[in-house]
This record gives sequence, structure tokens and C-alpha cells, in this order.
Amino acid sequence: MPASHPAASTRVAPTRADLGVVSPLSRPPARALVVCLLLLVSSVAWRKGSYFSGGVDAVVMAKAVLSLVALAAAATAPARGIPWARLRVGPLPLLAAYLSVTTVGAALYDSAMPTLVLASRLLILAATAVCLVHAFPAGELLSALTCAMLLLAGFASVTGLGSLASSGRLYGGLPPLNANEISLLVSVPLLCILWRCVHRYATWRDVAAIAPCVGVIWLTGTRTGLVALVLAALVLVLMAPRIPVPMMCAGLLAIPSVLGIVFLTPVVNAYATRGDSASLLTLNSRTVAWHAAFNFADTWPEKVLGVGLAVKQIPVSAMYRSDQILDSTWVSAYVQAGVAGTALLLLLVLATGARVAATRPPMRSLSAALLLLLLGRSFLESGVLDATPSGITFLLVALALPPRSPQEEP
Repeated sequence: MPASHPAASTRVAPTRADLGVVSPLSRPPARALVVCLLLLVSSVAWRKGSYFSGGVDAVVMAKAVLSLVALAAAATAPARGIPWARLRVGPLPLLAAYLSVTTVGAALYDSAMPTLVLASRLLILAATAVCLVHAFPAGELLSALTCAMLLLAGFASVTGLGSLASSGRLYGGLPPLNANEISLLVSVPLLCILWRCVHRYATWRDVAAIAPCVGVIWLTGTRTGLVALVLAALVLVLMAPRIPVPMMCAGLLAIPSVLGIVFLTPVVNAYATRGDSASLLTLNSRTVAWHAAFNFADTWPEKVLGVGLAVKQIPVSAMYRSDQILDSTWVSAYVQAGVAGTALLLLLVLATGARVAATRPPMRSLSAALLLLLLGRSFLESGVLDATPSGITFLLVALALPPRSPQEEP
């Protein structure tokens, strides 16, 4: 009887214990959960409508302390994740290049100090993400991240229920999260739950959690986030090797109901327009800010290197306002890091996408869906490459992609 190939005999496929544990409803390691919760709390806004522009106060110091505590807890955790010898740096070199470009641009624009503070926050976040990937297996780490997201979004939503009566959308109370932030904090765990469903890891708790998560996202009134979530869910379904029969039957039965709601009721139209169909043409006045952003730089160094991470708002010529927030990751990158930084950001995304494509299934479909969710939101929202929940998710997903074993290498 011929002997089997040694590589084939030692190659081990991902098991349910390794990947099926990815669940926001599980009980992740306490240290991983605490670190992820500290990262999220220190990355969201504590004061409504304010942006860091330099200076030190109690909020800035508290966020810095929480970030350093998270880094220390992650760095001292027992190593059970990817060994240092096999840990791939992923987007970190490109991230360092991006921060270098925007820091030089900020120095020329005379905003070096606040940009250095924001760049330092990103570097602390990146170092914490590396330590987390080294300390915890990918399944436990993603479970801790998504569980922390649900805890933060749930607490903010409960304390901010009064916003539904005043604005018609769900905003956070404590902390004062934006509606789009709540949507993201719920969308990432929801994608993990859907991934468990299509790969037959789901339990009754996973199925029961789908409706509340969708309800919270609907109450936030986010449109870009909902479209990105639907596209990411389609990617999960299309990349699944075989759809479970109960899920297939539920999907087929839901099609007539969805079509009826879309075409026979005003619910979807009211959700999309929010009572003002004209706002869709200007994307809620975002195009006004984008036009001003591409004409913001006055000199060639500002166009090539940007003006620094601290620039979050730019002056605009519009009715009822004189400045507006940069509501797009890519437009923000052009203003903050110039043409060079935008090119680095694009290269970083493409390199991460290539790593996702080379990942073993079934983790490939989950990482692809999460990356698509973040990229879909990046066109109309800022923060994919920043110290935000989006940035935390992007870094952890990019770094936690399981490397090939030595037997699987060419």
C-alpha cells in the first residue's frame, strides 16, 4: 500500500473548536473581553459634537489611561494565539507610512501637536491589536470583540431611548454615540451570527438574537450601514459551501414578505428619504463638503501630504452653516494625508483584501464580509483607518487572519 504524502497527513483543517467559537453570545476570556471593551470605550466620543483639536483635559487623559491599561493587559496575557514567528504584520507598515505622511503634512500646516496625539493613539491601538492576536486565538478574540460591541451598543441604546421621540432615530445616551456608530457596533456581531448560521454553528440563541439586532439597526435609521450590511450578508451566503435547509426555507418564505413591504407599503421609502427625498441627491449635504474638500488645499505640499489628522471639519459655503464634518473615509484621507496618504490607504485596503482571499475557509467568508461591511460604510462615513470602532475591527480582522501552517506553504 503506497504511503501517503507527509504534508497531506499532517495538514489539519480548521475545526469547530477553532472557528465555531466565534460568537458574540458566547463567554469569551475575561481579559480579552475587558481589553476589547476598554479599546471601544476609549475610541468613541464622550462629548457630543466635539472633536479633538489639541490641548489636554480630563476626557483626553482618561481616554489615554484606558488605552494604556488595555495595552498593558494585552501585552501581559499568556500567549495562546499566533506565535511571534508566524505573526504577519499585515497592514502595519502601510499604516506607519500613512501616519508619517500625515504628520509631515501637519507640521507644514502648523497642526503638528494634535496630529501627533491622534497618531499616537493609533499606534497604541495597533500595538494592542498585535498583542491581542498573539495572546488569544482568532475565535476567542473575535468573540470578545463582538461581545464587547453588543455590551457597549446595548448600554448606549437603553440610555438613549429618548432620542427616538425627539429625532426619530436611536442615538446613544451614555456614551453619546452617533446613530451610525450604534449601527456598526451591532452590525459586526450580527454578521458573526449570520456566519454561524450559514456554516451550521448556530444555536437557538443565535437565531433568537437576529431579530433584536436587526431592530436596533432599523431604529438607528442608518442607510449606508444597512446597504453595506445587506451586501456583506449576501457575500456570506454566496461563499457558503452549502446552505442549511432550515435557513434556505426561511429565506424563501421571507422573499414574498420583503417584496410586499418594499412595493406595497411606504415603510422603505420613508426610511430611505426620512421625509426629505431631495436629501438623497446631495447625500445629506455630503457632496457640499466633498466639493469643498477637494478645493481645501492651497499649496502643493498640502495636496500631496495633507494637513494632519486633527482636521475633521472644513469651511463650506452653504445655507445655515459655515463648516461641515468630513463624512467619508476617503475624502478625509485626501484632506488629512493628501494624494500620497490616499494612495497608501488604497494600497492598504487592497493588500488586506488579498490576504482575505488567501485565508482558509470558513474564516475566509467571515473576514470578507466584515471587510466589505467596513469598506461599504467608508464611502459615506469616516474612521475606517482611525482610533474608532471601525478601525479596531479592521486591524483585528486583518491581523487575526490565520496564517497557513508550514505544511500548507508552497
